[in-house]
Amino acid sequence: MHFIDKRSDKLDKIQFLYKFVFPNHKAISMKSLLILTAFALSSFAVFSPSHNFKIESNNLIWQKVYDSDQTVHELYESLRSHGNYEKIYIVREEIIFIFNFDSNNELGAHGYRRGSYPSYLKPGGKYTGYLQKKNDRYRVTITGVNFNWNGDLVENIDDATLKKGELRDNTRTKKVIQLFDRFFNSKFSLIKDTNDNNW
Repeated sequence: MHFIDKRSDKLDKIQFLYKFVFPNHKAISMKSLLILTAFALSSFAVFSPSHNFKIESNNLIWQKVYDSDQTVHELYESLRSHGNYEKIYIVREEIIFIFNFDSNNELGAHGYRRGSYPSYLKPGGKYTGYLQKKNDRYRVTITGVNFNWNGDLVENIDDATLKKGELRDNTRTKKVIQLFDRFFNSKFSLIKDTNDNNW
């Protein structure tokens, strides 16, 4: 009964919005109500990306904030023992790294399958980034993803997903973005996740 009451309350609010936007309509049909609800939800989805990528200076970066009481040196040792790092080192209070990844094994664990994803992902590649500390929080930033691809046009994730400084609006791009978001989330799962990305 509590669930029904909550749903009714939401419907009342939507009906109020409908009457506010369309004051000349005395009644609202269920069809109109559903259309208005679908529009509201789709608008929310557009402005609420479900990943941690963003564009800075026409470059695509991945960024996320974590909570942790580990020191920089403790976190460095934890990261180094959990991945195929080409380079990982500490500069002042930052951890800088270059990580090699294999598509079949590492991306495969997060949904990658040959034939279902673009060809440039097949050979794998490497990503670069750094980790910064502020009080008991860490911010991970992936600054670039390069592919070991010998084909034309695509050498990195910017080539693959951006057009004129904006994300390409197609299913192919969304699949690649979601794949790497899952992959990066897993690489830093040893740090406590937080819903607050403010830094």
